[in-house]
Amino acid sequence: MRSIYVWPEKKWSDNMIAIIGAMQPEVDALLALSTENNTRVISNHTFVVGKLSQTDVVIALSGVAKVAAATTTTILLEHFDVDGIINIGTAGGLLKDQKVLDVVVSTRVAHHDADLTAFGIAKGFDSDRFAYNSDPRFVSIVEQALGEGEEAFKVWVGPMVSGDQFIASKQQVEAILKDFPTAMCCEMEAAAIAQVATIYQIPFVVIRSLSDITLRDDNHLSFEEYLPLASKRSAQWVYKIIDQLKESTKKPV
Repeated sequence: MRSIYVWPEKKWSDNMIAIIGAMQPEVDALLALSTENNTRVISNHTFVVGKLSQTDVVIALSGVAKVAAATTTTILLEHFDVDGIINIGTAGGLLKDQKVLDVVVSTRVAHHDADLTAFGIAKGFDSDRFAYNSDPRFVSIVEQALGEGEEAFKVWVGPMVSGDQFIASKQQVEAILKDFPTAMCCEMEAAAIAQVATIYQIPFVVIRSLSDITLRDDNHLSFEEYLPLASKRSAQWVYKIIDQLKESTKKPV
């Protein structure tokens, strides 16, 4: 039977929230909204401590791919006392009904390129070794924050996959969906961040804006057009989420 880690009860805003972005424009957009910023450089990694919505945050640039993301997350958790991790960035949509700039919020994150089938261990979201649960209360707060307003995008909530490759062909998508049929998007960092967070027993959630839908031929934005727009919107979402986290601590437990 697959074991599922149950996150301990805690108040999200008692301490600090970590926000990790893969690309510089995403981090820059967050820094434009944060205040009281102070920079710390640890082991060649830059961390900015500041406030969003009067909540203490630490903002970090992970860089692209899983080793970079895992390294950044480990250094962060060794040096900062955080209550939760929000990972933001871009992803490729895996569903035909999705559109560019839609958002996927993680419920479970898996490494799609980790393969122990030679030992009789199947790939998929049921894996204890390579798949990790987002905290459901964290996910609920994110859903509520993103659901407010009249935004012209859809919020998808479900599992996602990560691998050290850019998925650009329908053949690659079909291979992923064969083993992970419920996956909603794929990207290159989230599973590594999720794995480290789970080891440290720190709740996490991943929020990815869709830059392309591989199974569709009508993507209306180039990545160069998409990135600055998505980065600005991601920063605004995180601000709303942090504000919602702050409000949630005022309610009776």
